[in-house]
Amino acid sequence: MIFFDIDATILDHEKAEKLGALAFLKDNYDELKLDSSEFTKRWEELSDKYFEKYLSKELSFQEQRRMRMKELFGSHLSEGQADDKFDDYLAFYRGNWSVFEDVVPCLEYLKKQGKRMGVISNGDYQQQVEKLHKINIIQYFDCIITSSEIGVAKPNATIFTEACRIADVPIHESYYIGDRLETDAIGSKNAGMQGIWLNRKDKTVHSDVLVLHDLSELRRLIT
Repeated sequence: MIFFDIDATILDHEKAEKLGALAFLKDNYDELKLDSSEFTKRWEELSDKYFEKYLSKELSFQEQRRMRMKELFGSHLSEGQADDKFDDYLAFYRGNWSVFEDVVPCLEYLKKQGKRMGVISNGDYQQQVEKLHKINIIQYFDCIITSSEIGVAKPNATIFTEACRIADVPIHESYYIGDRLETDAIGSKNAGMQGIWLNRKDKTVHSDVLVLHDLSELRRLIT
């Protein structure tokens, strides 16, 4: 069984988030009055800050969205106004969802090889399924496992072991491919999987896990 992460592994999340955020800034410039570089930095900081609070169960998925808007625009926003603001951003974000160029050829190859595939993702189940539908690749996956369903997030070993239990596959015969070294590759390896780090950013390698720089390289590892 070959499991994949979604954001920044299959879906070009960084591109979608940046373009979506800049469109959101343009739509709200009169209130925010930030230039694009200031706004992008602020947006990334708030995204990281509150998503971590969601993963640690300090906030619900909706609450972390709401708090991002309140800190960005000001605490004067009501909960309803904050929700509306985030919904506006989501429309821009969704409009920029796309797969990396190496994704579909990789999935097609694995399908032809008769390999079963699944997803393990930190995030909200409904949104992650929506992404896979929108970028038209959901049909490749037998199961979709998210932290919102399991109750723990990567790199906790439980999410990896539960994914293998649900898929009815031995964990030591399963692979996990993700863009984050500690969270994805090392986390899945510590759980008993074959952890693979998809490092698209540079040529850095790591002594503890297999490293790919492009999904086309997966063919030489999985036959």
